[in-house]
Amino acid sequence: MTEELKASKVFISYSWSSPQHEEWVYELASRLESNGVEVVFDKWDSVEGHNLNAFMQRSVNDPSISKVLVICDETYKQKADGFEGGVGTETVIISNEVYKSVEQTKFIPIVSQRGPAGEEYIPTYLSGTKYIDMSSAQKYEDGYEKVLRNLYGKPEFERPKRGSAPAYLLRDEKKTTLESRRALNRFRHDVEKKPRNIDIYFNEFVETFKIDLKSFSITPDQKDDRVQLMLESLHDTIELRDVFIEFLETYIKEAEVVNESLIIDLFESIYPIIYTKSNTHAYYEDQFDHMKFFVTELMIYNIAQLYRYKKFEVIKSVVTNHYFVTSRLERQLDGSIGLFCEYPRLLDEIKLPSTDQKYISNRGKLIIDRANYEGIKADDLIQADFIIYLLSFAHDKLEEFYTWYPPTYPYFSASRIQFLNKIKSKRFFESVKAIFPEANEDERRKMFGDFNVYLREAKSGSSMYFNLSINPDDIAKL
Repeated sequence: MTEELKASKVFISYSWSSPQHEEWVYELASRLESNGVEVVFDKWDSVEGHNLNAFMQRSVNDPSISKVLVICDETYKQKADGFEGGVGTETVIISNEVYKSVEQTKFIPIVSQRGPAGEEYIPTYLSGTKYIDMSSAQKYEDGYEKVLRNLYGKPEFERPKRGSAPAYLLRDEKKTTLESRRALNRFRHDVEKKPRNIDIYFNEFVETFKIDLKSFSITPDQKDDRVQLMLESLHDTIELRDVFIEFLETYIKEAEVVNESLIIDLFESIYPIIYTKSNTHAYYEDQFDHMKFFVTELMIYNIAQLYRYKKFEVIKSVVTNHYFVTSRLERQLDGSIGLFCEYPRLLDEIKLPSTDQKYISNRGKLIIDRANYEGIKADDLIQADFIIYLLSFAHDKLEEFYTWYPPTYPYFSASRIQFLNKIKSKRFFESVKAIFPEANEDERRKMFGDFNVYLREAKSGSSMYFNLSINPDDIAKL
């Protein structure tokens, strides 16, 4: 059912400056009437013999008239400020009401003429009052719409519904120390205002993120304090990781097209930060272990988020890309996605303090223990890790020097990796096949068969253990 609107009854106060101005006001009053506004106007509400001063006084004071349009031109201002004629009479009445009303909304100045320097002609008693500009043909239509909106009580900008405090304000006070949290809020705000510039805002966030990431580096003074410093700093990175996940999710959801180049560039640009050290030449190789782990974790969450939102083409681009980065010796390195899965020897060989145990893969255990981000479960991370490994094999990336060794491999199983169960479905396979190399059914079966052999050989030839077997006959047939 259409909402029925009723406009305020309005009186128009103006001067008889010239025939042209009178015609301008007459057309305004007529148009308002045609748009459902009841207008009290001397041209049709008074006749010869009426006392115009009494008419104006009665109209201004009429309690049924809740709005008065004051048409401001040079003559009106002169007469109002000089208390001349009928305009002067209205001025006395109106100014008394204006000055006694703290919140004056009844009298609306309409600027119909401007001076040589662009100054508006507004009488002194209305100076400082917000006016509507209808002084030119270009501004007339916008001004007329504002008049109508005012009279019908439908402003162009309405106060939005007041929400609750942002979630990050309700968290631990320490979380506000990250500039990346503030950068994320700016990113969301900017994208909402100008979504077409989302790629620019993406890079602006990344620059702030890199500064925060660098702050988690450590420079131990004594050999014995490296483990403690590393574990403390690694624990503190959870906050920054969560900001990264929120940022990536916002970008994926808001971007019209997810630009894989931005994600690739992001990881290439943060690689050198892994090896942040003091200005001294001396350093311990394992002082970078927590940073190596953190970047690996970011990549796994990245793939998990892309998979969650079905950005399969982007997953393929990120996993199969040949990366170019700068090493800790400021040399150029290039290689596969395995660059972001470097082995943190010390971290993977110590007993984890949470259980006082060493695991087959400490990294895998840590990734699972740290999986506390809402919407992404531990199994989602295990699955993302597996998908990187599978695609690295499928696209011949496991034979490169920098190879992706999946940190969660001890947890690989059909029960934890839904991808392997769902890929038996033709419909599902059709949706994800973009991540694989172009192949017919026989070639696809061979690829999965070869990967199954590879898993068995990896199990027998190294310390890696896979509780997983893939039957190529289970893969969906076209």
